Amino acid sequence: MSALLDGCTAIARGAWEGGASFAAGYPGSPVTGVLDATAGYPEIRRQWAANEKIALETALGAAWSGARALVVMKHVGLNVAADPLYNAPYTGVRGALVIVVGDDPGASSSQNEQDTRLVAKAAGVPVLEPSSVAEALVFTRLAFEISARHDLPVIVRVTTPIAYGSTGAVAGARWPVPAAAGHARPIQKYLLLPAFVPARHTALIERLSALGASPAARWFCETSLPPAAAAGTRHPVGIVCAGFPAAAVRELCADTVPVLTLGLVHPLPEAPIRAFAQHCERLLVVEESSHYLEDAIRALGLPVARRSHYDGVGSFGPKQLLSDEAPVVNALVQPLIDAAEQRRRHIPILAPRTPGFCAGCSHRGIFSLLAKRDLYVVGDIGCNTLGAIQPYGALHANLCMGASISVLQGYLAALGPDAAQRTIAVLGDSTFFHSGLPAILSAVHNGLPGTVLVLDNAGSAMTGHQQTAHARDAEGWRTLLGALGVPDVRVVDALDLGELDAALDAALATDALSVVVLKGDCVQSLPRKGPTNYRYTVRIDACSGCGDCLKVDCPAIVQLAASAAGGPRKVAITHECIGCGLCSQTCPEHAIVPRTVQTVSPRLARLLAPLPWRRLIRGLRGVAPVRRLLDRFETETY
Repeated sequence: MSALLDGCTAIARGAWEGGASFAAGYPGSPVTGVLDATAGYPEIRRQWAANEKIALETALGAAWSGARALVVMKHVGLNVAADPLYNAPYTGVRGALVIVVGDDPGASSSQNEQDTRLVAKAAGVPVLEPSSVAEALVFTRLAFEISARHDLPVIVRVTTPIAYGSTGAVAGARWPVPAAAGHARPIQKYLLLPAFVPARHTALIERLSALGASPAARWFCETSLPPAAAAGTRHPVGIVCAGFPAAAVRELCADTVPVLTLGLVHPLPEAPIRAFAQHCERLLVVEESSHYLEDAIRALGLPVARRSHYDGVGSFGPKQLLSDEAPVVNALVQPLIDAAEQRRRHIPILAPRTPGFCAGCSHRGIFSLLAKRDLYVVGDIGCNTLGAIQPYGALHANLCMGASISVLQGYLAALGPDAAQRTIAVLGDSTFFHSGLPAILSAVHNGLPGTVLVLDNAGSAMTGHQQTAHARDAEGWRTLLGALGVPDVRVVDALDLGELDAALDAALATDALSVVVLKGDCVQSLPRKGPTNYRYTVRIDACSGCGDCLKVDCPAIVQLAASAAGGPRKVAITHECIGCGLCSQTCPEHAIVPRTVQTVSPRLARLLAPLPWRRLIRGLRGVAPVRRLLDRFETETY
């Protein structure tokens, strides 16, 4: 059956066809959609884990039972899972274990560009690298067979274009696989005691060598020879490629230059590479993220052309094919590069679109306040990184998941406890449960002061609002943090500027560790169409054009055209408003009121404008009968 699939859906289909019965992961672009897509297959039990280490360990446990398991994460998540990753090849998998890793050359949504192939080589884990969406399906299915046959975890490495691309793919039936077989034995294989480790290491090397020399390894090598080379004439250059660049290389060069596409990149299939090299005077290796393949093939003693335009940085582009030692390839590629440059000269330069928080985002309030304070803010991974962008400029550093709390402790250790008055940490709730918990325990154990802000929007919002940890209400947060030994815990409304300001003042004033939890909703989980709870509008007659509301940087607030008489430009609120009420708290003229009030009676709105609408509406909506009445009233007046 042929179907139009995107890369993530194709991988999920391949896992189902390969017999997967369990899947786990932690969300991260570009492969979040893989685990989401497994929801369409009832034979696969799936779950989001609190972090990638837990996900891999859980999937390995399922594989040890004899099941076929899938685990999904992005490249930086593989760092978090490094401990089980390096040990799993020693024990083997018994059933089958496939690790789908999404690499991000160009760092379109990541904090680095690391190459998973280098990690896998160090860990002794085989790597399959599809060059198309169709191959992503097939390679994932075959990865389960390789894993089961060679008793090894197998990584399927995809990059952003493969994960997000769409094309036709041939979908097949689910392969019959045996049911889980019980607990794994003998202990000499699954218990990593020092006495057993050398033998397990020797066995790992033997299994990798067997895979590299197997028919499966040769199957993953696709050779394309132009007529002259096929007739026995040695070509001046041949291209060895893998992954996403291979598709472009085949389309551009396969009719003129010999091309070898590697689907298995670790262990390196040495025999097919040497056989291909017999047709060529020199090899040009094309890849992205690093020089992994180039270095490995050069280590075989084969002549490899230098690429002066490739430094291992960024996503694939035609310039990476240029080499002074491959003029025949240059002749094919340079016209394309010149044509692209020519087109670029005729395309008008568009203003860059700066990323920012969504309209109504519960993170806007705290960053608008932090922007007014002289604080050094250590951020974390997630939506909070957008607080670094203007008009806030209120986040100054980040490193990796959960590191904000640890880095804060380092600053306090080096600068002294007084630095706690001017240095704080900010992270999201998903990140807190991912890897912030050990850092909090360390701070408590060492008796360090400091202020930590947890921005709780009840999910991994930036990746699609997956639930990686149990959502907690205010009492749940107090109970948890109190049990961890945090001496000062505060839970506040993320959209109440007055409450936020007071909580921040109190936290910075205390000499003990203080954790402030900002409770809010991710707007992506709220209804966005039709009437929503009390959208706001601007009373134009009262607006002075001071611009204070614009500092919240909400996309729903726009400046109107200047009047013919001059004067300050007033503002209006568009349909993007979802009724968070943040802007109404910033207006010194009380010109921003709920649209319902303005609609019912503009004259009454002038009298009621100074009311604290955010708190009032939140209080009234806390009473169920009143909430239903307010919802109906707003719907009728919308």
